[in-house]
Amino acid sequence: MTDMVPAGKIRQHVPDIFIGMLVFCIALCAYNATLTPSLSFLSPDGNELATIPHILGLAHSTGYPLYTWLGKLFTFIPVDDIAHRMNLMSAIMGAGSVALLYGILLTTAGCMWSMVKAHTLWLRLVSACTALLFAFSITFWSQTTISEVYAPNAFMVGLQILLLLHWSRVELKTPTAKGQKPTGQSLGWFSAFCLTYALSSGTHSSSLGFGLGYAVFVLAVSWRFAFHPRALAVGIGSFVIGMMQHLWLPYKASTSTDMALLRNSPTTLQGFYDYTLGAFSGFRFAFPWSQIPDRVVIYLDLLRQQFGLSGIVFGIIGMWALLVRQPLHWWLFSLLYLVHLVFFIPYRVFDLDVFFIPSHYIFAVYIGLGLYSVLHAAARFLSSKETLPPLFRYGLAGIAVLALLAWPIQKVTANWEVSDRSKDVAINDFYNNVWEMLPANAALFGRSGVFGYDMFYWRLVYNIRPDVLIPYLPNTERSPGDLAGRPLFSTLRLAGISSQAAQNGSAYGNPNEWLVPVLFSTVWEAERLPNGFFPVDMVLYQVITNATPNLLAPRSSIAPEVMANANLGTLNLIGYTLDDEEIRPGGRMRIVLYWDIPQRQNVQISLQIGEFTTATHTIGFGNLSLGLDETNQLLRDSVIVEEFWVVIPSTAEPREMPLSIWVGGDCYDAGTVNVQE
Repeated sequence: MTDMVPAGKIRQHVPDIFIGMLVFCIALCAYNATLTPSLSFLSPDGNELATIPHILGLAHSTGYPLYTWLGKLFTFIPVDDIAHRMNLMSAIMGAGSVALLYGILLTTAGCMWSMVKAHTLWLRLVSACTALLFAFSITFWSQTTISEVYAPNAFMVGLQILLLLHWSRVELKTPTAKGQKPTGQSLGWFSAFCLTYALSSGTHSSSLGFGLGYAVFVLAVSWRFAFHPRALAVGIGSFVIGMMQHLWLPYKASTSTDMALLRNSPTTLQGFYDYTLGAFSGFRFAFPWSQIPDRVVIYLDLLRQQFGLSGIVFGIIGMWALLVRQPLHWWLFSLLYLVHLVFFIPYRVFDLDVFFIPSHYIFAVYIGLGLYSVLHAAARFLSSKETLPPLFRYGLAGIAVLALLAWPIQKVTANWEVSDRSKDVAINDFYNNVWEMLPANAALFGRSGVFGYDMFYWRLVYNIRPDVLIPYLPNTERSPGDLAGRPLFSTLRLAGISSQAAQNGSAYGNPNEWLVPVLFSTVWEAERLPNGFFPVDMVLYQVITNATPNLLAPRSSIAPEVMANANLGTLNLIGYTLDDEEIRPGGRMRIVLYWDIPQRQNVQISLQIGEFTTATHTIGFGNLSLGLDETNQLLRDSVIVEEFWVVIPSTAEPREMPLSIWVGGDCYDAGTVNVQE
């Protein structure tokens, strides 16, 4: 009973609990308002991470068992679809990490300064504003609106740091003396920390790299505690229990069909290592020493994007204040920070920014301490000037309060638009129409492995269109004979889609396999990222084998609904037909375009409906031959006929939307499309 926390101390922390909850709610409201409705291409493996927890399968390396189990719990929340619930997990745990950051700042600053009531009020304000500053930093915010591991991992990082800080306060208050046992309270906090530290490897294995900083801090606080048999038993036991989560990997290894991952199947000791700690070895320390300065500059620019130059200045001040006033904590945060930077600055990945989130989290602690140091110094200076009128003091205090509140507010306004994923419905709109259009017993090809879950999700979670064969679906065995007699479709324009030898872009009139678009959808503009990894077009292709697609028609047989005769660059648009009756948001519209045969084949065509750009393709869908004789009678008497459907985004407002046809910089106004409610 002596180790129990007195009721008076609990009441003492009620204001901080309330403010922490307020910070949590503010962050969560913003995250929920900008949350992705369902699946998204913002993360290359996010659609897999939205699916695997529901089916309790095995995610890509490093496995992420804790993420999988927590995600399964969130799938029971009765709101929208499974992917939305997984996105909501990122939002809730991301907001939780922000509340934990508030607690970390309070705890750390409380060890640096002796607090009086007035100082405590200022510290709470500084801590809350700093936590929200991190909450609305551009990289972290981007990860709280999609299914990804980075927001849950930030929660686990914040929780383990806060637990360790509380252990240090208890241990320093009642240190383990020679020949004495550690107190039960100290052992309890330490056990919780070790368990959380081990569990965090199930949200991102990079958390294990913090071990050096943690070990140095524990030894510096109390080496007698660290080497006490009871503390060792409690710490190691809790850590082992947390690490047992990784037994999930060999248990679920058979559920993975990604060929790259199967080569390192975690069913042997070597395979287990390759799947976890040995994964992505080609990414680590991938740059020579001569390029490290450039990589440091890249990191500093990312840091500037999160907090601005003023944030970096306050962070440096906070580092110095922590070193002077609390060297023990300085060693803890500095080692955590530096180890993370040393590992990820030479890391070769296209989405490097998200890997620095834990280091940004720690730097936010420095910023908060720097802000409070400046305010504390200013307060001491003003208190020494007894002649200053009270009104002047109150005016300065009011300005300081407004400046503190304005910083996170400015981040919200600056980053809201780019962080708002609430209209990112492209994947759902596309596949809702795909499942309606596919004929019975069709076969649908697409991406395989981790990157194919934009398609796999619908079958694994909702068992949509079980008659459609998805050859690369996990746990699906197929043979060439399975494709016999099935209509073939694909979401990728790749050679060798079917069992027959294909020639992508082969000569018209002499193909083994053709891919003709039948459905175009719009991918949200935010998907057009500079790394080029993410798809910018979502297209359903019909695969035609051993026949030629009907792309040419005799000029005398065509009957466009609207005659255009518009010269657009090197092309002449003869006319077009729109099937725009009863078009609704989320539905599709049929379009037929009639073109004269161009002298130059590779001409890009793009359709724009309202603010949505869709159906971007090469004339004749890229299937016209450069080798056809332009004097051929068939060509002289024929026109190109392009018939396809376009998806109307479900976020489109019911109204008259202008339709434009673009060829290069030339535009033809094709009237309006009536999108109904």
